[in-house]
Amino acid sequence: MINSTSPAAATPAGLVLAAGLSSRMKQFKPLLPLGGQSVLERVVGLLRHAGTAPVLVVLGHRATELEPVVRSLGATPVLNPDYEQGMFSSLRAGLAALPPTCRAFFLLPVDIPLVRPHTLARLRAAWDQGRGPVLHPTFQGEWGHPPLIAAELAPAIMAYEGPGGLRGFWDQRPELAQEVAVADRFILRDQDHPQDYDALKAELTGYDTPDQAECLALLRDVLELEPELVAHSIMVGRVARTLVQAARKAGAELSPELALAGGLLHDVAKGQADHPAAGAELLAGLGFQAVAPLAARHVDIDIAPGAPLSEAELVHLADKLVQADCRVALDQRFEDKMARKGDSPEARAAIQRRWDLARSIARRVEAALGMGLEDCLDRAGLAMGSDGS
Repeated sequence: MINSTSPAAATPAGLVLAAGLSSRMKQFKPLLPLGGQSVLERVVGLLRHAGTAPVLVVLGHRATELEPVVRSLGATPVLNPDYEQGMFSSLRAGLAALPPTCRAFFLLPVDIPLVRPHTLARLRAAWDQGRGPVLHPTFQGEWGHPPLIAAELAPAIMAYEGPGGLRGFWDQRPELAQEVAVADRFILRDQDHPQDYDALKAELTGYDTPDQAECLALLRDVLELEPELVAHSIMVGRVARTLVQAARKAGAELSPELALAGGLLHDVAKGQADHPAAGAELLAGLGFQAVAPLAARHVDIDIAPGAPLSEAELVHLADKLVQADCRVALDQRFEDKMARKGDSPEARAAIQRRWDLARSIARRVEAALGMGLEDCLDRAGLAMGSDGS
């Protein structure tokens, strides 16, 4: 383990490339609004929140307009007079401006504005463990931004004259790269075209709910959970989403995306003490605040009298309708649990209490759906005995 006084543990800088012409976008990317902030403000804020210092922003096109904006954000503008020669010229300008004390830097183009904060934290943790000199965040096996790069590589990068820009440099030096898996689809999402920008604006609404691919990346690639637990979680997610979709058809205002994420991630801390609370804490720390309460309530849940049906209830119920990765009847699940774990009066009482709770939720759900649970799930291809395949 590298200690906090070693070069590898020093505070990284942030290098933002914002000098381009935005020719394909037809609007000036750095100043586009996104979630109540400009794109530039969001990117600089991400880096500053991660503790990077300094944050350098390379400017070119409309530099005079952007310079005071950059300074107002607590960042340092760096002028690239050759910006029309392409992004690699801006990278060279930024590298030349790194302070001599800099040991590493995050590299982030301004048009990749929704990177999740936990991605930078995970890269920094890997760096502090000595995994450099170049750490590439990956999602589903694909490199994204921002890489965390040792500053000692700056002279070699600046001297590179081959094809392909920075990617060409990496291709010639494959021994430098280490990959760090993250649960963050936004490391791959730029905004080169108007439709890209529109898509990012739309996805910002559900930013605190990971999509299915992010959930699976978290389970498999980041946490590296056992395949059996992942298979169980996939099935619970399918059942929860199916119930929500049916409830929506009956008029309930529920989110299938949230229910799916809750089902996939409900057991994210399985094996830890008080795993519902531990899972909720983990998810909140990753920025998945919408999903954290569903993990917290999947074992025990309080329902206020007269409260509308919620995604948390449906995830709770879905978990009780799945054993391993197979669909089972509610009573079968609890009968099996009573036989396996009801070895004391206290254990039997606790199992019976949760059994009664699950039955009461099932009745609420059936009343909302206007049909039985089994009928609903049968129609969706999730009959008893079906698995996650």
